[in-house]
Amino acid sequence: MSTKRTAMAFLRRLTPRLRSKRTWAVLTMLLAGAAGLYVRALDDTLHSVEPSRLILDRRGRYLGEVPAGDGELGYWPLPYVMPERVVAATLVTEDQYFYEHPGVYLPSVGRAVLQNVRNGRVISGASTLAMQVARIQSPGDRTLPRKAAEALEALLLIRGHGHEQVLRQYLTFAPYGNRAHGVARASRLYFDKPVEDLSWAQAAFLAGLPQMPGRMNPFTPDGLKRARKRSHRILRELRNKGFLTVEELHQALQADLGLMSRPRRQPEAMHAVLEWSAQAKRRQAPISVATLDLEIQEQVASILRDNLRRIEDSGAGNTSALVVDTATGDILAWVGSRDFFSEEHKGAIDFVVTKRSPGSALKPFIYALGLEKGAFTAASELPDTQMEVRSDSIGAYLPENINHTFMGPMLLREALANSRNIPALRVLSEVGVEPALRFFESAGVKDIGWEPDRYGLGLAVGNLPVTLEELARLYGALAREGESLPLRRFVDEPSAAPKRLLHRETAQLVRHLLSDPQARRPMFPVGGPLDFPYAVAVKTGTSQGYRDAWTVAFSDRLLVAVWVGNHDWRRMRGVGGANGAAVAAHRIMDRVMASHRPWQPILDVFPPPDGAVAVDVCPLSGRLASTDCPHRKSEWFFPGSAPTERCPFHSQVKLDRRNGLRAGATCPASEIISRVMLDLPDTYTRWARSQHLDLAPRQESPLCPSREESVMPKVAIREPRGTVRLLFDPDTPASSSTLRLEAEVTPSTEQIVWLVDGVPVATVAYPHEYRWSVTPGRHVITAAMSRHAEVSQPLTVFVED
Repeated sequence: MSTKRTAMAFLRRLTPRLRSKRTWAVLTMLLAGAAGLYVRALDDTLHSVEPSRLILDRRGRYLGEVPAGDGELGYWPLPYVMPERVVAATLVTEDQYFYEHPGVYLPSVGRAVLQNVRNGRVISGASTLAMQVARIQSPGDRTLPRKAAEALEALLLIRGHGHEQVLRQYLTFAPYGNRAHGVARASRLYFDKPVEDLSWAQAAFLAGLPQMPGRMNPFTPDGLKRARKRSHRILRELRNKGFLTVEELHQALQADLGLMSRPRRQPEAMHAVLEWSAQAKRRQAPISVATLDLEIQEQVASILRDNLRRIEDSGAGNTSALVVDTATGDILAWVGSRDFFSEEHKGAIDFVVTKRSPGSALKPFIYALGLEKGAFTAASELPDTQMEVRSDSIGAYLPENINHTFMGPMLLREALANSRNIPALRVLSEVGVEPALRFFESAGVKDIGWEPDRYGLGLAVGNLPVTLEELARLYGALAREGESLPLRRFVDEPSAAPKRLLHRETAQLVRHLLSDPQARRPMFPVGGPLDFPYAVAVKTGTSQGYRDAWTVAFSDRLLVAVWVGNHDWRRMRGVGGANGAAVAAHRIMDRVMASHRPWQPILDVFPPPDGAVAVDVCPLSGRLASTDCPHRKSEWFFPGSAPTERCPFHSQVKLDRRNGLRAGATCPASEIISRVMLDLPDTYTRWARSQHLDLAPRQESPLCPSREESVMPKVAIREPRGTVRLLFDPDTPASSSTLRLEAEVTPSTEQIVWLVDGVPVATVAYPHEYRWSVTPGRHVITAAMSRHAEVSQPLTVFVED
């Protein structure tokens, strides 16, 4: 008789008696012998895998998922009390005698061995639930020795951990298709509900999937058909076992499963998925609800794409945006680029967290520090005139405004609202670069360099790179009246304790300045993207060469930050904060405000600072308006900071009617007329002349001069200063190869002589300017008074050919 036939005969005789206790020892020896042929170490431990982390948006929509430790999904822990319906459906399907055997069910083993020996291969596995756990933990080929090893391992698992823990392990690790492991993850994947809330129909549906997860894929028509057919068999078996009544069975067979569609990541949220996934890895909960609102995210992404299409011909290639709830710090939208998958525009770069030059976007905080220091008020006079700046690294240079013009005397409110560079540099020179850097660092700006002279006054115009997220935090402090705004990424994330960055009244005043549409004139015209029909504080920024365009705007509940530029820092053609980013920021604000907290009335205007008093001042000088001032405006001042001096820019000037010059002390009364005139300091002379303003004359009438000088005569070269180096271009006409010379003379009515290398080249009166035609070589320039012995300090000019 052959070995095969002998074994078969033996098994036929053995099978009916396998339930007897004596047979356990025989079976154990047989299993041990067969397992010995399979070389591997038996494992009596219950494995664990780091679970996946599912991320939902604030409305419960699928955002993304961080895979488990083995790259799959799931392995979520079950509730302390395992759901009765899931347990019943699983045991009826997989192992009806689970609690009656020690890990191996002998009658099934006997039948399986008989079938396998008869066919010469594995036809039936007779796998108990514990044996399936052993196979799931250590997968491999289906061979007889391996099956024997799994059986032994099942015995060890039950003996070491008990039935309850082994069942829990199965329900945590079993494959339910579409990479999902564990019934808790499967319940969320297919029905979007906790496993405790599954109906009988849903529990039976899931219980059938692990047997053939590939062929019963609920997301395919054929797979769904097979899975439903299998679930109906399970439901009928549950009725046979007494778990269901006839009525419950009928309801379960007819019930709508409520199957969800396959979850998909939104292309507009790819950067957000990566950002939130990185944060979710550090969280314990398998499900994290993000602050992100995918509906707002899609709206913002659409607006940004439309805005790019509008300015694409001007060289704009990429964009990003943040939308934040200022009450909670919740990030509602995070768009990192125009298209995550765009290779041309390097869309995979997240420009929300990429350092770029902010242009003028940091100015409000420099002004805030000046106000906080008490050195300025909202009505402080700030000359927007040519200003020489010296730097140890690059020497002297003359900064300009973005439109290459000057606006003369400006009050701080208008200087900030019009985003003028020169006034901001003057404020920063008073505040100090290092204190400003310390403020930005305390407010969350990272990677600030502390090398001497690294930033200089250029800090006011954009040479401290920031990210869009850092910029949102900074403006959040203004929206929160001086307290920091920690940004939240998850709705259950405890809000970090805010930090006081600015005095409350200071932040309120800067907010008031940035929300004043009249203060933005004339740089930003009426009806432009910075004007809103409700209270919005807004600031733009444009980096050097139009490489970056920014806008940050905040209302009484929302903050919107937008960036436009190119990944390679390529210049755009005239695309700045106002015409590039502000258009998108305005549309985003309008769109989101329409549905965000609709029960809360929208604020029309931001109120003035607490305790501030309104005082009428001259809009040109910022001093108390006098009867001679043709205009006046109301400005807000902190107690004790209001001006006490009357406006000196508008005054009654005595003139010699014969020549229109200032009347001297010897002028007869019959020849004197008095007129209200604009009498500006010397700082504004050049600007005033370029504007063709009717200024009070500086020169005294020679027909009636004063009898004696009231001041000591002096002369100094005002521009340029220090050592000047020029490059001579022989192809440039001589009339254009000039260097402008300007002197400061006291008294201003005196004439001076300009000397180059000791040779007089021009005699000039007020305003003591001269354009010298440069020639190659080293030259020494001085200015000498005509009627006095006073001579200026020399100016050295090198002209290289």
